Amino acid sequence: MKAQLILNVNVQKHLIAKALTKYIDFNKRVYIAYGSLNHYLLYHLGVNVKDLYVAGCFTNNKLNVTALRPEPVVLDNKRLVDIKEFDIKKNDYFIKGANALWYENGKKYAAIAAADENGGTFGNFYIKAACRGARVIIPVNHEKLIPFYVSSTQNVDFAMGSKIAMLKFFYGEVFTEIEAFRMLFSLKAKIIAAGGIFGNEGSIVVEVEGDYKKAVDFINEYKDKNILPSSEFLF
Repeated sequence: MKAQLILNVNVQKHLIAKALTKYIDFNKRVYIAYGSLNHYLLYHLGVNVKDLYVAGCFTNNKLNVTALRPEPVVLDNKRLVDIKEFDIKKNDYFIKGANALWYENGKKYAAIAAADENGGTFGNFYIKAACRGARVIIPVNHEKLIPFYVSSTQNVDFAMGSKIAMLKFFYGEVFTEIEAFRMLFSLKAKIIAAGGIFGNEGSIVVEVEGDYKKAVDFINEYKDKNILPSSEFLF
């Protein structure tokens, strides 16, 4: 059986986040970096965060850096722990979102926007996680698909908001809606179209193969469930 399903940005993030709750071994230590998709992951894990769980985002036609953000979330055997120093080990998980997704030779790659001159989470945490051989997972939805990677630094004369560098992930596993459909519903999925208007901006059309009823139910349940808090006073 085949079906063509439309996923707005909200559903894309819920889908990936829900799949990660089953894909990640939460009996181990899991470091969850800032990111809007990771905010959805925390929601599906039942972890309540008061403020928007992002270090920066694109909103109000600007490249924004958040002024307020919660403490970083670290789970150890499914329990919240207070970590003073990022002492990640090879058996730990590090979950880091992305701002760009692209394909090369049939493989998925991702990059992150860094407004911090020291590289932000990428420079301070991702590098250490990669060096120590931790399990790095990079969840990113196809709303962020770009034609190909373009190296970019903060060395520009003007930016609409904060200047950013685009840093390519060289280590880790990119996890998208494709993997999520397989993980949650045992469906083979492929992206066949994208876009939309009147609330469907950023949507993707996915053709799936298999028993798709539970996937349709999931989309209908979460398509209007935006769990991000108000962005007022955050920037």
